[in-house]
Amino acid sequence: MTSFDTVDDFLRKTREAKQKQRPDIESLVEETFEDPHIIAITPDLGEQILRLTEKYGDETLRQIALFALGKWFAYHTAYVEELVDTDQTREALNATVDATRVGHCITTLETVGSFSGSDEWIAMVKELAIGTVCDEYNRREDQEETDWGRSADE
Repeated sequence: MTSFDTVDDFLRKTREAKQKQRPDIESLVEETFEDPHIIAITPDLGEQILRLTEKYGDETLRQIALFALGKWFAYHTAYVEELVDTDQTREALNATVDATRVGHCITTLETVGSFSGSDEWIAMVKELAIGTVCDEYNRREDQEETDWGRSADE
């Protein structure tokens, strides 16, 4: 029983020490995150991007950037429509200007060539697309057979 109390005391003291360090760490991190140009992603996403880049080259980065910018552009344009519908003209104009900037980034990136991985990336995505379409076709075919079987039984 004594060893459990000792472990418990150790863990408590460790937590206390961490809590004492927390304000210093928060201050250090706060200064870093005050930079308006900081770029941050989750460690999991960073590792996944790194793995894909190691496997498919810099084409991975180009494709991810274009995908992200495309999504961002779509959000802006959808928001513009919402603002126009609610007669928020100034806000709609600002969002349109931002969407235009994002669109220019997309156009610029589309013209940037990759050093490596283009063919491999396209082959991988093509294979994924074929597999997804085949799976969906089989799922629908199975569903139709099930639906047809029910209709015949009923």
